[in-house]
Amino acid sequence: MSRVPRSIAIAYSTGSLGTGMYLTVPSVLLLFYLTEVLAVAPALAGLAVFLPRLWDVITDPAMGWISDRTRSPLGRRRPWMLAGGVLTGVSLVLLFNAPASATGSAGFVWVLAVYILSATAYTLFAVPYLSMPAEMSESAEVRSGIMAWRMTFAMAGVLVGSALAPLLLEAFGGGRAGFSGMAWVLGPLCALAMLAAFFGTARAPVIASARLGATPGGSFRDALVNRPFRLLAFAYILQLGGLGTFTAATPYFVTYIAGRSEGAIATLFVALLGGTLMSMAGWHLLARRIGKPRAYVVAAVLAASGLAGIFLLAEPGAWTPVVWLTALVGIGFGGLQLLPFAMLTDVIHAARSNGCDLAGILTGAWTAVEKGALALGPAILGLLLSLGGFISGLAVQQESAALAIRAGLAGFPALLVLASVPVLLHQHRLQLKAVLAARPV
Repeated sequence: MSRVPRSIAIAYSTGSLGTGMYLTVPSVLLLFYLTEVLAVAPALAGLAVFLPRLWDVITDPAMGWISDRTRSPLGRRRPWMLAGGVLTGVSLVLLFNAPASATGSAGFVWVLAVYILSATAYTLFAVPYLSMPAEMSESAEVRSGIMAWRMTFAMAGVLVGSALAPLLLEAFGGGRAGFSGMAWVLGPLCALAMLAAFFGTARAPVIASARLGATPGGSFRDALVNRPFRLLAFAYILQLGGLGTFTAATPYFVTYIAGRSEGAIATLFVALLGGTLMSMAGWHLLARRIGKPRAYVVAAVLAASGLAGIFLLAEPGAWTPVVWLTALVGIGFGGLQLLPFAMLTDVIHAARSNGCDLAGILTGAWTAVEKGALALGPAILGLLLSLGGFISGLAVQQESAALAIRAGLAGFPALLVLASVPVLLHQHRLQLKAVLAARPV
């Protein structure tokens, strides 16, 4: 079945509201929560955000292997989506509700333990969920269209997570109570969006499965030797690591450099995600006209240009220009998010055409990359803040700390985005060469 009813594509994409919220709220606020509420040192706080993503390197590919082999009346993907959707919402609430006694090292342990459990719950949903588009249609254009819908909903989820979360934080009074109230609102919303995708995909088309590896090791080896996938994942790590650093640095820029309240964090994220959402359809059309790799280069140049401008202007009196430049960055990041996902479905489908069903394995590895790259941002920022001599609660930071915040907000992200371009172009050449070699003479 090449065509997919729009109602199913939209119902499927609703789940990305939940995944967008879940991935964004910790990326934006967890490091800030650790340093400002739980009194954890910046470098140690960065580890608390990053270490659970090392666990994902094991669990995400394993979940892909399991979902590939699941047989149930609900299909091989959807039972896990049901369980993961519920548990992800519950764990997000717990993450920002540490006991009153959990400060310093105890706060580090609480967040680390709960975040590991939460990451596992998210894996149960996300890996099977993201495997579905590659097996809904034989048509690359149809799959790209589904991913455009999915990324639009994902960016809406990111907008809710990054813009609404700071407003809720301020509305509930800030501090420990503010983070708790925010989590009690967003956790259930996250679960509801994921469950909507579960119910909405009951009649989604499924292409017949190709060969599955006989053992877990065999399938993992097939994934590891897939060089186009490895290069695509590496390019995604670079640019998404830049986005993770930007989002983690935003609360510090707003409160310590711009001198504004926590609610003003939402302004920058509305600009960022507003640009992303408005540009999504345009990137889909541009990719159809000039190809995904060339469209990716355009997106990277736009994002890097906006970030360079922010780095130069990130001063207390330049709030309005920074907001407009953030919108430009958002337009660029729209392409940087959509196009690698669309190319991932091509890689999965190419493997299927060669008689090997790696949808779950490759998607599991991809989600581990996605979460790890986003968590890499707070880890980088925590290290930068420590090196810069940042002191939590100090209204006027020393110059080196302010420079560290600016570097995390824009300097490092711009470099990482540009570094991803040659990697992705090399990946495309390899993928095209493999497709041409597979065609009959």
